[in-house]
Amino acid sequence: MLRRARTILVCVLLLSNGAWAADRGADKEGQAVRTTILKAMAHWSALEADACAAYYTPSDTAVFFDFTPMQYVGWETYKNEIKKVQDTIQEFNIKLNDDLSVRVLGKLAYAHATWKMDFVFKDGRRRHLEGRLTEVLEKQKGTWRIVHEHVSVPTPE
Repeated sequence: MLRRARTILVCVLLLSNGAWAADRGADKEGQAVRTTILKAMAHWSALEADACAAYYTPSDTAVFFDFTPMQYVGWETYKNEIKKVQDTIQEFNIKLNDDLSVRVLGKLAYAHATWKMDFVFKDGRRRHLEGRLTEVLEKQKGTWRIVHEHVSVPTPE
C-alpha cells in the first residue's frame, strides 16, 4: 500500500511539474506575442509604417481590416495606404488599454484589446477614438508576425 501511494505521489508530482513547464513555455510565448503587438503599436504611434514591417507578415494575401476601406489585402497595400493617411497627421497616439489578452496555440496566437487613439492633423483638427483590436499571429521562422488584424470602433448609439 505504501509503495502504491509513493508511486501515485511521484506520478502526480511529475505530471504537475510537466504542466508547470508547459505553462511557463506558454507564458514565454505569450509574452513574445504581447511584445510584438506593443512594438507594432509603438511604431504606428510614431507614424513609422515602414518600421511596422518587422511585426507583420510580408504575405501579399494576408487580410487586414481597418476603419476604411473595408479591407486591405497584403502587407504592402496596407502599409502604403496607411502611409497616405499618416501624411495628413502631425501627431498620433494609440494606447492599448490594460485588457490586452493573448492566447497561444502552438505556432498560432490570437489577441484582443480595447484602445484609445488621439490624432492631431496637420490642419490643426483633433480627433479622439476608442475601439477594439483583434490580432492573429503566426510564428514564422522563429518570429511572431501579425497575419490578420481587425480594428473597429463601436457604432454610434
